[in-house]
Amino acid sequence: MKAWLPFAPKRPGEVLLQAPLGFLQRVLVHRTQAMLLMAYVVIGSSPFLGSRIFIEGTEFIAVGGLVLILMLPLRYVFTDRGVAINNGVPRLYRQFRRFDVRPGKRWLASNVTVVLRGRKTDRGTHPSYPLFLPVTARDEVVRLLKRHVR
Repeated sequence: MKAWLPFAPKRPGEVLLQAPLGFLQRVLVHRTQAMLLMAYVVIGSSPFLGSRIFIEGTEFIAVGGLVLILMLPLRYVFTDRGVAINNGVPRLYRQFRRFDVRPGKRWLASNVTVVLRGRKTDRGTHPSYPLFLPVTARDEVVRLLKRHVR
């Protein structure tokens, strides 16, 4: 659950920056769930199947749930120890070795993707972590990451 953790533990560290996300950034954060849900709707509505696979009406409920999740406010919270979505579990800065900033093109022009690259350890490599930010938050986030990601 990326959007809301009602009983999450207190976030460690001091909050340095909060970057609220717009609708486009929320869609990008939840894109995997949205694609799976749309595949569910297409398969369930397919006229080529002899019988219905899903209960009628569940497609509308599923799409309504996705719309509800996309309407929830979302923000990246940067602390002196790491970055988290809302009050979720933070990703610590020491897990990353560098970051790349990629501006959006065409209809994503109002979006900037900051990819935090994982650090190699004895047990493997930490995964990369993309941050989808509005262009207005780019400079503040890059300044903060330059200070903390090494």
